[in-house]
This record gives sequence, structure tokens and C-alpha cells, in this order.
Amino acid sequence: MKKSFHIFFLFFSFLALSSYSQTLIKGIVTEPDSVTPMPFVYVINATTGQGQMSDGNGHFSVTAGDKDSIIFSFVGYVRLRIPATRLMTAIYKECKVVMVETQYKLNQVVVSDFKIKPYERDYMKRVIDHSKTNVVNAMESPITALYMQFSQKGREQRKLARIFEEIFIREEVAKKFNAETLRKLTGDETIDFEKFRKYCYYLSDDFIITHDGYDLYARVMDCYKRWKDEGR
Repeated sequence: MKKSFHIFFLFFSFLALSSYSQTLIKGIVTEPDSVTPMPFVYVINATTGQGQMSDGNGHFSVTAGDKDSIIFSFVGYVRLRIPATRLMTAIYKECKVVMVETQYKLNQVVVSDFKIKPYERDYMKRVIDHSKTNVVNAMESPITALYMQFSQKGREQRKLARIFEEIFIREEVAKKFNAETLRKLTGDETIDFEKFRKYCYYLSDDFIITHDGYDLYARVMDCYKRWKDEGR
């Protein structure tokens, strides 16, 4: 009887271990062109919450079970959720995940359109602050400053910081001036916001961020008058 109990115990223990077996998934994340590696993409097991970011060459590794899903997330790109079984390949082979860029349309009140999650915003700010700190601390730590200036990692981090700064600038601009604001000011429901921004070259991001009220909207209306005079 005791022997039978042990057999059943081992059998169910084996089943339990099998159901929690994990596979190491290795792969590379690329830009939409499916060729250019994409660094710093969040790669997270949706079931366990475990994960990492892709490295400077877009490579990643994550463990998952057959029933798990893997999330690939990066600001400005569609958040992908892929079943782990689709990513599992033969040993020593890597899978490829192609990201899809989000087209931010500034034809609505845009604060919610960006959908930057709190942990993403915190990470973006840390990257920007770190890229500036290395310059500030050049006298205190010249070796670190030289490394960050000339190393591949340093160049990648500065490039990423510039991308994040641009996203924050677009977010600030969209809070003050977007397609809905333009339609309300001009009464023109058919105006193409993107074409208007390109046409009105002196209505720069910096001007929009640093001006309010009359100063901002007077310039918008001045540009709109020329726009209509030229039959745009």
C-alpha cells in the first residue's frame, strides 16, 4: 500500500513539474523593416512578470512555459503579445520579432494618445538624466565621461535619450496645440493639421511650448490667413 502511494505521489509530482516546465527563448527584436535591430525593448513574460530589455543589438532571452505569452513593448510602437509557443524554435536558433510603429495622429486631444505608462515614463526620464549627468560629471569622473562618449553603449544611450526627449516635446506641444484646437480657432472642420504644421514653419515646437494665450493663437491665426489667401 505504501509502495503504491509512493508511485502515485511520484507520478503526480512529475505531472506538476511538467506543467511548470520552462523553455529559454532567445531572439532578436527589429524595426518594422525586419532588418535593423531594436535595442531597449521591454520583453516580459505576461504570466510570471519576469523579463528584461533587448540589448544594444536587439537580442533578448526570456523563459516561458507552453501556455505563457510574451509582451514586447516600446514607446511609439504597438505593444505585441505573442504566445510563447510561437517563439519557441529549435535549440541554438533565434526567433525574430518585428515591431510595428504607432502612427500618432494629432487630431484628438493627445495626452491620452501617447499612452506612456508610468514605468515607461520613469525609465525614459532616467535615461535622459543619465545622459546629461555624464557630461556634468566629466571633471569628477573623466574616465567614465570618455567611456560614455566613445563607447557603443554610450552612443546608444545618447541616441535613446534624444528619442525620448523628442517624445516628451511632442507630448508637451500636443497638450497646447493640436488638430482640435486648430479647428476650434479657425472654424475650419476640414483643415489638414499635419499639412498646416509643415506650412506654418515659424509655428515651431519651441514657440508653442514657450508661448500661451494671445501670443500663441495670434500667430496661428496669422498663419491661417496666409494659408487661405494662397488657396491651400
